[in-house]
Amino acid sequence: MTNKIAVIVNSESELTNFEEGSSILLFSKLNDDWQVEHIISYSLDPLSSISDTRDCIKIVISQLKNCKIIIAKAMSGIPYIIFDRMGFAIFEATDISNTILDEILSDVEEYSNIKHLATMEPPTSPVETEIPGVYFFNLVELQQKRPEISSKKALKAFIENGKFIRLEIICNHLPPWLESYFSPDRLSYIMEPIDMNSCKVSISKVGG
Repeated sequence: MTNKIAVIVNSESELTNFEEGSSILLFSKLNDDWQVEHIISYSLDPLSSISDTRDCIKIVISQLKNCKIIIAKAMSGIPYIIFDRMGFAIFEATDISNTILDEILSDVEEYSNIKHLATMEPPTSPVETEIPGVYFFNLVELQQKRPEISSKKALKAFIENGKFIRLEIICNHLPPWLESYFSPDRLSYIMEPIDMNSCKVSISKVGG
């Protein structure tokens, strides 16, 4: 995400909507300060057809370089549809200041991070936590994204290897094949419900 934000203004440099605007100020953040990097002028007649409005917006977008954030006093109808389809983060505001630009950029970056995490591939085997010997594995998340991976395929080799003190698994239920590994002198487990559909199973080495 680049530090660029497009702002729609009228001839008085006041924040406005696209239909009543006359130019777009392309702000860029440099050394903690927002500066107008480029001004894109456009003209849209109040009686313009939908086709003319669409063409005008596309011409403006082609000049916004790699900017994907836009601010207007209000955004609806054809302008909203086109900017949204072109992947813009659309914001409405009553005025523009460095503080508002910072807040909007922060919101977009936070959303981008969340979206990135949501698309990341989940681990296919247990991952060691900050505590040495303690591992964590979210079987529910894995099977939502990789249903072809069974619990046995993901966990059997790890459990048989035995190089852990405790393993915490998030699952829908205790996999039946795991029960054969529990014995008074080998492994024990505690199962805690998380909600109606999932639980946490903590598997520990006996005496570990």
